[in-house]
Amino acid sequence: MNDIDEVFNKLGFGKMQYIILLACLIIQMWISNEQLGFGVVIAGASCELDIVNHRVAWLVSGNFGSQMISCYLWGEISDEYGRRKVLVLAGLTANFLSLLSACMPEFWSFWAFRTLAGFFISGNVVCIMTYLSEFTKVSLRPKVQNIMSYAIGLSMIYVPSLAGVLLPLKMKPIRGWRILLICNQIPGIIGLFLMVLLPESPKYYLSIGNQEKAMKVMEQVCRMNRGKEVTLASLGVDSLTQPRLRDSLTATDRCHDTKTLMTRHLKFMCIFFYIFFSLSGIGFALPTWMLRIRVLAHQVEEQKTICKHIKDFRPQEVLECELGYDKMIAPITHGFVVLGLFVLTSILLIRLKRRVVMVIYILISIAGCVSLNFMNHSDLILLGFFALIDPPLCSLRLASSLLIDLVPTHLRGKAFALISMMGRGGVLVTSLYVGLTLSKICYVTFNLLILVLIVCGILVLILPSDYKIRSLIQHK
Repeated sequence: MNDIDEVFNKLGFGKMQYIILLACLIIQMWISNEQLGFGVVIAGASCELDIVNHRVAWLVSGNFGSQMISCYLWGEISDEYGRRKVLVLAGLTANFLSLLSACMPEFWSFWAFRTLAGFFISGNVVCIMTYLSEFTKVSLRPKVQNIMSYAIGLSMIYVPSLAGVLLPLKMKPIRGWRILLICNQIPGIIGLFLMVLLPESPKYYLSIGNQEKAMKVMEQVCRMNRGKEVTLASLGVDSLTQPRLRDSLTATDRCHDTKTLMTRHLKFMCIFFYIFFSLSGIGFALPTWMLRIRVLAHQVEEQKTICKHIKDFRPQEVLECELGYDKMIAPITHGFVVLGLFVLTSILLIRLKRRVVMVIYILISIAGCVSLNFMNHSDLILLGFFALIDPPLCSLRLASSLLIDLVPTHLRGKAFALISMMGRGGVLVTSLYVGLTLSKICYVTFNLLILVLIVCGILVLILPSDYKIRSLIQHK
C-alpha cells in the first residue's frame, strides 16, 4: 500500500495541478465577484431599485444568511458524493440565478434571487479549497492555495474597472449595473466548464473506500505530469491509502463524523470558529461600508475623521446616482493592494511559517484600525481601511490551509462547512454591528474591532506549528 501523499511527491506538481489551479482560480474569481464585487453592483442599482441603507442590510443579510444556512448541507453532500459534483451542480445553479437576478424589475424580486443565488454559491465556497488541496502535496498546499487567492485581487480590479465603463452609460432598455452583474458571471461560466472536464478528488474516493477510482484518477495525474509512457506500476505503485481513513463500521452513521469532528478536534475547531467569524466579518463586511464612507467623504471639502463625517452627516445626502470612473478609482486601487498583498504572502511563505505571517497581518490590521480613530484626510482614511480589511483576507486563506492539514479527508467537507457558516455569521454580525453603531457610537465601532483582532492573534499562536501538524497526521 502506498501513501497517496508519497505518490503525489513522486508525481510532482505538473500539468494536471496547473489546470486544476487555473480552474479553481477562475471559479474563485467568480465567487469574489459575487461577494466582494456585489457592493459595486448595489451602488450602481441604488437609484433604480431605491436601495437605501436599510435595504443594503437586507441584501447583505439575505445573501450571506442563505450561505450560512446552506454551508453545512453542502459540506455533508461533498463528503458523501464528492467535491467536484458540488462545485459543478451548485455553481451552475448559482450562476443561472444570478443571471436571472439581473433581469428583476424591483427590489424585492431582486433580493429574492440574490438570496437564492447565495444559497447555491456556498457550495463552491465550501468545496473549492478542499478540491484544490486534495490534488496538492502537503508541503505546497499553503503556497498553492495562496496563489489561487490571487483571484480575489483580480476580481476586485475586474468588477470596478467594468463598473467605471458601464455604470455611467445611460441606456433605456437595460441599465449599466445589470450588464455589470451579467459580466460578473463570465468567470463562473468559464471555470465551471473547465471543472466539468476535470476528475474527482482521489482522496475523496479513498475516503469512501473506492480504491479502483482513486487509482484511475492518479493514473491520469501520472500520465499528464510524467508523460504517457510512465504509469503508476512503473513507479512501483499498485495500491493507495491515506492516514486517518473513515472507520468502515461508522461509515453509514451520518451523525458520527460530525460528533468525531466536534469531540476529537473540539479545541482546534473552536479556535477556527473564532478566527473565521472575526476575520470574515472584517474582510467581507467592511468593504461595502468603506465604499459608502468614501463617497460621503468626497461630498465635503473639509478634512474630517470618519466619526466626524458620520456625526455631521445628513440622511438626504445618502443616495448618489452618478457613479463614474472617478468613483471607481478607490475600489480598483483596493484590488491592486489585495493582489499585491497575496503576492507578498507567497514571498513571505518561502521563509516564514503560516502562523507567523498570520500574526504579522493581524498586527497590521490592528494598526489600520487604530489609525481610523484620528486620520482626517480622505486618502489616509482609505489607506487605514486597506490596512484593516486586506490582511484578514490573506490570513483567512492561510487559516484554511491549516484547517485542511489538521482534519482527515472524510471530515474536511463538514469542517470547512462549519467554519464557513461561522464566517458568514461573522459577516452578518459585523455588518449589523457597524450599521447600528457607526452613527451613534462611532469610536466604539472601531476600537472594539481592535480587541477582537488581539484575541484572534493570540488564538493563532495557540494553533499547532507545521511540524506538529505533520506529527499529528503520522500518529493517527
